[in-house]
Amino acid sequence: MNKTDCMAVLPTGYGKSLPYQMYSLVNRRLTSDKEIVLVCCPLVSLMQDQVEKMSKIPGVKSAYAGSCPQSDIEIKEGKVDIIYASPETLVGDPEWRASIQNLPVSVLVIDEFHTIATWGDDSESQGKETFRKWFNDVGELRSLYPRSSVLALSATCTIKIRKRVMKVLHLADNFKEIVISPNKTNIRISVAKVSNTVETAMHWLIEGLSELKEKFPRTIIYCTSIKDVSEIYSYVTKELPFTSTLLEMFHSETPQTKKQRILESLTNITGEIKIVIATSALGMGLDVKNCHSVVLFGPPVQIVDLLQEIGRVGRDGGPSVAIILYNCYHLRKLSSDVKEILKSTDCRRISLMQCFLKPEAIALLKENESRKHTCCDLCKTKCKCQNCSMLPLEEIYYHSSVSVNQKDSDISDSDTEEYFSNDENLELS
Repeated sequence: MNKTDCMAVLPTGYGKSLPYQMYSLVNRRLTSDKEIVLVCCPLVSLMQDQVEKMSKIPGVKSAYAGSCPQSDIEIKEGKVDIIYASPETLVGDPEWRASIQNLPVSVLVIDEFHTIATWGDDSESQGKETFRKWFNDVGELRSLYPRSSVLALSATCTIKIRKRVMKVLHLADNFKEIVISPNKTNIRISVAKVSNTVETAMHWLIEGLSELKEKFPRTIIYCTSIKDVSEIYSYVTKELPFTSTLLEMFHSETPQTKKQRILESLTNITGEIKIVIATSALGMGLDVKNCHSVVLFGPPVQIVDLLQEIGRVGRDGGPSVAIILYNCYHLRKLSSDVKEILKSTDCRRISLMQCFLKPEAIALLKENESRKHTCCDLCKTKCKCQNCSMLPLEEIYYHSSVSVNQKDSDISDSDTEEYFSNDENLELS
């Protein structure tokens, strides 16, 4: 309300959308002037979700650009209080830009602002086309609405990314920064090196499903490619045909109707789908119910994505686990931050959080969380509470015949040592 720029990093479920949503209602009581909130949002699914939620609040009209011709007309005529649109629309589409540049926008919201760096940064593209180049230019919106204040929101953002986004958005010197720790203490982090072959690496899944069937704990298995998703899915359904109703794939090429069915099942506590094998397409804004297990078959390249995938589970605060599985091929393109977590011999959580928290917060974390069996696989070996236990997915994985046989050979694997010791030769993307 005081026109101060603000950057807020707030965990999922913290209600970070409320400030700008409430602004329209509060501002209307304070002034008779028409003022609009413009939200730059990366995903259509997020925009749809927000507009649907806002439709239940009387007195505030919201819409997203491109949803339908009538909504687009109302947006351009200034009849919408909260406008949602993508960077491609707001910055990259000259016609849209010209049609809305004279609207009385008082608050400019950049939702999921970390995508400016993770999707729009071309500094490491190595000649390749940037994934979504207009994200890097959203700062231009300030020139369209010089009197508006900026509210930058994200649930996950490193210190390095925050500094970069501050420059891109031209935040005022007196901007307010609010950062809540993204550390989710209810999620234990475990890491294991696996075979290069899917059949060997994922045989534990076959064993677990054979024994538990529909009682298998709800689990998300993230892969770094559609190829890996398809291979794991084909392997499991071929070995265990009965799993076709318990297991699904989710990636960018999955038909929309199937995506919707999977999402409806995942957001329903009693949904019949037990395992979803997915790429990062199963991502932002997802609130999975009754899910306390996630497996990363190959960690993502960037640490922000790693933290987000880990955080897809345990939304209810219940004890949860994230198991990161990797082989020597997965290591080729990893950022140094992600490799540090895999290499860690002390505490995985500390290695992860060092990119997100300042030194004083890390010191407090070491004091309160490290060395507890609920922290990570490394801390569990040093825990002295004598009450250590495994969660269901850990029982399935670590007690499987394949994982037991691989355990002793993983750490000393020569391929892994070679990749870790030659970081400067690894391609980063």
